Amino acid sequence: MIRNYFKIALRNLMHNKGYTAIKIAGLAVGVMCCILIMLFVNSEWSFDKFHSKSDRLYRVWQDEKYEDQNFINTITPIIMGPTLEANIPEVEGMCRVLSVNPTITYSQKDFTDQALMVDTSFFRLFDFKLLEGNRANLFPQTNTVVLSKTTAKKYFGNTSAVGQYLEMQLGNEKEQFIVTGIIEDAPEPSSIQYNMLISFANVGKLFSEGLQKSWFNIFGETYVMLREGVSPEQLYPKFPDMMKQALGENYQPGGFEVYLQPITEIHLDTSLPQGIQPISNPKYSYILATIGILILLVACANFVILAIGHSSSRAREVGVRKVMGAEKHQLIYQFMGEALIVTCVSMILGLGFSLALLNPFNTIINRELAFPLDISFILFCLLLVLVIAFISGFYPAIFLSKFNPVVVLKGKLSSKKGSGLLRQSLVIGQFAASIAMIICTIVIGQQIDYFKSKDLGYNKEQIIVVSTNLNRKDGTVLAERYRTELLKHPEVAEATVSLYSFAESPWITLGFTNEMNAYRSFQYNTVDANFIESMDIKIKEGRAFNHQITSDITNAAVVNEAFASLFGLDEPIGKKLPGPFQQEIIGVVKNFNFQSLHTPVAPLLMTMRSDSIFSKTENIGMAFSPQPRISVRMKAGNLSDNVKILEEAWKQVAPNQDFVNTFLDASIEAQYKAEARTSTIVKIASGLSIFIASMGLFGLVTLILSRRKKEIGIRKVLGAKVISIIKLISIDFAVLIIVASIIAFPLAWWFMKDWLQEFAYKVDMQWWVFALASLAAIVIALITISLQTIKTALSNPVHSLRTE
Repeated sequence: MIRNYFKIALRNLMHNKGYTAIKIAGLAVGVMCCILIMLFVNSEWSFDKFHSKSDRLYRVWQDEKYEDQNFINTITPIIMGPTLEANIPEVEGMCRVLSVNPTITYSQKDFTDQALMVDTSFFRLFDFKLLEGNRANLFPQTNTVVLSKTTAKKYFGNTSAVGQYLEMQLGNEKEQFIVTGIIEDAPEPSSIQYNMLISFANVGKLFSEGLQKSWFNIFGETYVMLREGVSPEQLYPKFPDMMKQALGENYQPGGFEVYLQPITEIHLDTSLPQGIQPISNPKYSYILATIGILILLVACANFVILAIGHSSSRAREVGVRKVMGAEKHQLIYQFMGEALIVTCVSMILGLGFSLALLNPFNTIINRELAFPLDISFILFCLLLVLVIAFISGFYPAIFLSKFNPVVVLKGKLSSKKGSGLLRQSLVIGQFAASIAMIICTIVIGQQIDYFKSKDLGYNKEQIIVVSTNLNRKDGTVLAERYRTELLKHPEVAEATVSLYSFAESPWITLGFTNEMNAYRSFQYNTVDANFIESMDIKIKEGRAFNHQITSDITNAAVVNEAFASLFGLDEPIGKKLPGPFQQEIIGVVKNFNFQSLHTPVAPLLMTMRSDSIFSKTENIGMAFSPQPRISVRMKAGNLSDNVKILEEAWKQVAPNQDFVNTFLDASIEAQYKAEARTSTIVKIASGLSIFIASMGLFGLVTLILSRRKKEIGIRKVLGAKVISIIKLISIDFAVLIIVASIIAFPLAWWFMKDWLQEFAYKVDMQWWVFALASLAAIVIALITISLQTIKTALSNPVHSLRTE
């Protein structure tokens, strides 16, 4: 019986090749979009779950309170991990992770690489795959290093790296480090990324003993592993006593609170600031998952629309089957079987399209996704087939099986109001989804264009940032020497040295408690005398630094408007900085966006020397290594030629050191890569949604025209013009799309308003965006309708009326 169902189903599908092709193409595109988007969403939601102990692993974060202000950090004091391990018995192990950028000398050439300084417990807590070495004792001594597979190949080629030496400079001296292991590159869905691992015993080469024991200076992440069956909530009551003992007289109830964040929640938790690695907004996963489902539903709606529209041609078949004794459930099985066949073929094609387009999709999202050929993916595909087949086939099967054989065989079948209403509703739903996506595409595009065009308060054009990759003292000497060499070249317009450039964000965070016992924090950067002028930062009052005035080097400060507002400085020029600092304010610059446009401009302090500032600061927070950078503004010219000029100048001052550069405009644009990625995907998805809806509309119009051939023939005989016939057919669909627009407008407005709340600086949604989206849908629909209507209207009416 089942075999017979499938034979008849195949015969019917082959008999109506055009409609079958439209159904299969629409579902295949829907399946492709759904699979690709779900691969990305699954990647986002599976971060850090590959660790076997992920349910017991947590990252420590802290909440410092000063009066009515909260300062939340996922970067913690160096002493945090050992204190937790020593005072909380439920903590089975801890590991600190500190990001550093050591200078590496190999084959008489200097390189800069990214490394993580970790405790010896790293491989006990985390399940990163070790390729070579003794997992139980990878750091037998201080000067040991574990390389990733890619880094080992970079330095040693195909030769075994274990037992080899690398000369590395972490502090002021270069030392020989022995390679004790090779580790597989960190998986992409990991919140811990590395090129090499160095023992945390080397931390003394970077920070003094006082900083290592300070609770108010933060430098790295702290991870803990709890004993089995222990939850963070059980430990929170113990933390206040621990902090009271650790802080001593500095302790205030509720002033320094410690919490634990599950490692599997780090990547998508925007309620906490990012740590060493960037995090992702879960909204983008929800947006993309919704888009994937919507496109699939649009394709399923196509199937239902065409099946119901094609019902008149199947009615006689149903009538004959019922007269011959077919039961209603047998007819349902028959039509569900057809839906299942179409769905299976669509799934195979969709998988093929997904596989073919995976690399381009990876380029768009900047990921390395792969098809997980495991049981869960196979089950997902099977479930998808069953769901699509049920959604697409159930109602048409019920609808077709209800035909009355007596009425059908007498040729008196008329379309029911219910089916017409459902068909209209599905068309409205298809175009409502498409119009909403078009609106979202335009608004997201406007926001990204706004990022690119907004005046940031400084000039980012033609800037190349060169990193010294040395500590503050040595890096400053090298940077000044390099700047002098650069200015010999006429192609160089300006060059300035700063501890942080605009390519890094945030800058250093400093904080202190004032005489009123109120805590204040602000951003800080060390700059040279040329920084403000070279970056074209506008001065509101006072002046910029001057290298000819000796006191500017040690005793002057420039602040921004936000800093002056924070401390209530109405006439700041000539006054000393608030708090413990002794520098005099010589200038106030207008607010400029040294951070991304997601956040408002923060209070900012700039000086030419940092030693006295750091020594008098209560709290110091750094997300990036404070290594001097040189920002070079080039005159207009060929990009590659300009880079060659900078590289040649670098070889003159640092012949054995690696030349590392970034383009400032590219670095700023990279801050919005999540938005750009979403914009591209939504743009493609809205195009595919319109395409699928148009295919269904084309098929539906074809069916309607086939039924109204005689009517159109009579109208033509009576003198009707082609344009009037097109208008007759089009007007009903135009009304449906207007109704779809009315539904789509508030949904898109609400969705985009919520999305725009993520940004401190954003565009306003304008009425013409909604009008343009609706007009685009109407035009596309009318073109689709006209293509088939014109063909029918131009046909000879004799052919349609010869049987009358």
